[in-house]
Amino acid sequence: SPTTTKLLQHLRKTLTNNTHLLYFSKQPTFAKQSLQDKPLQEKSLLFLCKQPAFAKNKVFGKMVRLTALLSASLVGLTAAMTKESIAEFARLSLYANRTEADKLAAANVKKVNAARLSEKHLTDLFWAMYFNTLLSRDEVRAQFFSVAEDGVEPEVLKAFRQSLYYDCDMNAKQAMWAAYELAGIPVDPAPVKEMWDFLYNSAELPKPEAHRWVVDLSAAGIEPKALSDAWTVQKGSTSDNLEALEKSVYTAATTSAGGLLARYAKDGHLYSALQFQQYYSDAWLVEWLESPQEKRVANDGKEYSAQEFQKYYGGNAASYWNQASEAPQRRMAEDGQTYTIHEFISYYKGDWQTKFDKATFVADECAGLNHEGCDGLPQTCQWKWTGDWTDSCVLKASTAAAFLV
Repeated sequence: SPTTTKLLQHLRKTLTNNTHLLYFSKQPTFAKQSLQDKPLQEKSLLFLCKQPAFAKNKVFGKMVRLTALLSASLVGLTAAMTKESIAEFARLSLYANRTEADKLAAANVKKVNAARLSEKHLTDLFWAMYFNTLLSRDEVRAQFFSVAEDGVEPEVLKAFRQSLYYDCDMNAKQAMWAAYELAGIPVDPAPVKEMWDFLYNSAELPKPEAHRWVVDLSAAGIEPKALSDAWTVQKGSTSDNLEALEKSVYTAATTSAGGLLARYAKDGHLYSALQFQQYYSDAWLVEWLESPQEKRVANDGKEYSAQEFQKYYGGNAASYWNQASEAPQRRMAEDGQTYTIHEFISYYKGDWQTKFDKATFVADECAGLNHEGCDGLPQTCQWKWTGDWTDSCVLKASTAAAFLV
């Protein structure tokens, strides 16, 4: 259209030094180019999105096709994360020597792509882990890819670290290690301060005990208000604050998130907090923390926990939760293949929780599928042989575009 032509002329003029985007902008079928064959660099997209012509042409309206391409690129940026680009990141940001950087890249390239991580995401995550944390680059490097491949968002990690450090008075390293744990579950960082205030000021726990409890209870999905309400009832029944707290936690776990919390126990079945308590007795919280939380698929096609449903839908959360289907929770195992949580349970038997915890978060549902599995998702995935079956199943560009458009 004339509008598209005018925009492309503007892009050619303003981005003459950007060969990747310039190549795309000169193609006659701009919106039909293969993202896998002609990947865009992230810096190109960021620069493009800042151009005045984007805002003037209402990209989310009549520029839908162009936006679809760019959105697909943003979602599929990991296609550009090669061994070479990861090795370069490891050398420049993590200060790995060339040999170590190459080893890190070879070991993690498939996992980085499965989690659909961009170079910007890796860079932002590095600074969230390193800046003002008192951790050395060596310490960050040792943990970096395991944290990244858990799907940890840099901003969430920073929010946890800052709250644990400033609000809960942890030292910098202690706050960072605790933030790793919480951001990888993931749970909401917002209630941490309120939880700390209750544990330290109301329950009057010694600081080291309060530090341990604030992490465990946040990881368990227990809400500060539910805990405080239960404490009001229990405090009058005993003079022992710790005993009253344990009883309050017992009750709060059954009422937090509208009573919707459930986790996968060792036998692979879903159980509520009350059922964990009835079966495991005093050890219920330990077992609860070691068990993956249930997630369900919302109307946008993404997976969310009961807490996230509660936070978004409020009083209607139970209705939406009950209508939603159980989330597959795909992860890439150590064999390079992608499994749903039920496939982990079936394949790894009694060791499934450990294997699932160590597996890589998969944002790209096509990643790690074999040919048969890829063919089983014809609307989403396509098979493009790379010489290695573990990365030959890729998202269709139209599917990737649908995530953001």
